[in-house]
Amino acid sequence: MQQADGNIKGLIMNKPIIYQILPRLWGNNTEKLQKRGSLEQNGTGKFNDIDSKTLEYIKWLGCSHVWFTGVIRHATKSNTCGCLPSHPQIVKGEAGSPYSIENYYDVNPYLATEPERRMAEFEELIERTHNAGLKVIIDFVPNHVSRDYGTVSAESSNSDGMSGFTCLGASDDSSRHWHTENDFFYYPDETLRLPNQDLYISECKSLWERDFAREYRVIPAWLADKCRIFCAEAERTEEEYREFLSGYESILHLFVEKPAKATGNNCYRPDPSLNDWYETIKINYTDELCGTWEKMYRIVQYWASKGVDGFRCDMVELVPESFFKWMIKRIKSEFPDVIFIAEVYKKDLYRKYIREVGFDILYDKSGLYDTLRAIVEKNVSNDGMPVELWQSATGITRNWQFLGDLQPYMLDFLENHDEQRFASDFFGKDARNSFAALYVSLFLNRAPFMLYFGEEMGERGMDEEGFSGKDGRTTIFDWWSIGSVRALRKMIADGSYKDAAVSPEPGKSASLDVFRRYSEALKFAAEDPAVRYGTVYDLCYCNYSSDGFDKDRHFAWLRDHEDETLLFVSNFSNMEANIDLMIPEHAFEWLGMEMTQDLNPQKHIKVKIPPMDGIWMKLCQ
Repeated sequence: MQQADGNIKGLIMNKPIIYQILPRLWGNNTEKLQKRGSLEQNGTGKFNDIDSKTLEYIKWLGCSHVWFTGVIRHATKSNTCGCLPSHPQIVKGEAGSPYSIENYYDVNPYLATEPERRMAEFEELIERTHNAGLKVIIDFVPNHVSRDYGTVSAESSNSDGMSGFTCLGASDDSSRHWHTENDFFYYPDETLRLPNQDLYISECKSLWERDFAREYRVIPAWLADKCRIFCAEAERTEEEYREFLSGYESILHLFVEKPAKATGNNCYRPDPSLNDWYETIKINYTDELCGTWEKMYRIVQYWASKGVDGFRCDMVELVPESFFKWMIKRIKSEFPDVIFIAEVYKKDLYRKYIREVGFDILYDKSGLYDTLRAIVEKNVSNDGMPVELWQSATGITRNWQFLGDLQPYMLDFLENHDEQRFASDFFGKDARNSFAALYVSLFLNRAPFMLYFGEEMGERGMDEEGFSGKDGRTTIFDWWSIGSVRALRKMIADGSYKDAAVSPEPGKSASLDVFRRYSEALKFAAEDPAVRYGTVYDLCYCNYSSDGFDKDRHFAWLRDHEDETLLFVSNFSNMEANIDLMIPEHAFEWLGMEMTQDLNPQKHIKVKIPPMDGIWMKLCQ
């Protein structure tokens, strides 16, 4: 059982539903894609692709917030619209990671139709989003920046008239490993030794040889794009080219960093491994107020002043809690309605981050997400082996009991940019297997819910884009386009999504069936008072002996608010469930439900649920 908390913040009482979207991938309509393709080859989406029709759709879906991921300028290999690329040795993939920040005060030029107006175009997107009745969330990456961070700041820091910008590290004493006023950690006498150097040399040499063999009298363009060198345009003899090739180390222009700096994942060595975040630099905060604190606060203040309503704070466990406590309090004194979402994975820190540090919402990845994933994977695999405790539906009860009064502050989800798509071969294998998990994640409590773009179309994430290969995730590192999202955008453009939500073509389109179920569930969650802020009653404990009920594969609960009581049942089994559910006398007392001839502890409710599916119904009182 879980009682309503009269002190729940207004934000949580309204059950936020967040739509996460990567603008670079959302608006890209390129169909003929090349693995590891360049910006010119594969294209990119733009801010303007997220138009009023798109935002109207997101609002119609029941969402309250849009999280625009990958907005702040990050390192990329491409010469993006006249702005210099970062060194290719410190960029993952062709497009680069959205979390390898190059300039905190700039947006990505490639996202703008007119790059010189990129900040104005982003501000117009903020305005469109607000006009649609939605709030804007962006990333705040406080722990690390790109290793090329300082090289682009002078060129782009004042893109919208921003003045007084001080580049991180500009005033550091790099002769000292650590100092309270340094922004970074240094190895004064060491040169950075990157783990991918041999691979980089090999790849560059093969590219050179390929282009040389094709047309040796022309200097290949990739050298200029990838290595920032500009060769003379004069014609050269074959002998001169071969001599040039023999000293390819000079052609490659290897990345040099001396003194070396610590990496974003706390690798305090000058020789990070391939599994370290070698492309990033760790930011130094100290445990007490220092210059770095003030610089990072001003970044959040800057974006809040532009109308950003919330910040998803990346990897908060790597940054001192004292900084966030100080920063959040200060920002909220100026912008009271701004919200902060923490990416946090240690469950024992949940209470501290909410009650002491001041975050509004936390990821529940280590709780409900991991629990649901274990249950789904066990039953989809159908391996015939006994269900382990961590694979049992009883884990859902254990999780929300562990959370207690913190439950409404958790962000529940089945997908995001870090996780494999539900429909991928690595998770649920088919989006139509998601409904049991979706109903628990969306309907179990008042917690906010997050939808990852394309999830509602059953996107599988099984493309082989380049950097990560076919790993079940939608790439954040490559210039790419997503077929299911292109289909969704077409439905948005012509308005057919409203018809698809109520009258799909059964048996002809799995994606439309998924879309119908998702849109129905999301809209219900956004509109129904019992789902938004009703009391929860777990029915599992009293149904262990009920006919057809399997405690490891079935989960049942009530949601109650005023005169409305809803029954939810999820079937995680790969077989149809036929269950006689009992509602105990205690539930009637706890929820204030009236017993009737048709609704009482002796009158069991018979439910039939397809495999990996769920139901909800209103109980008559």
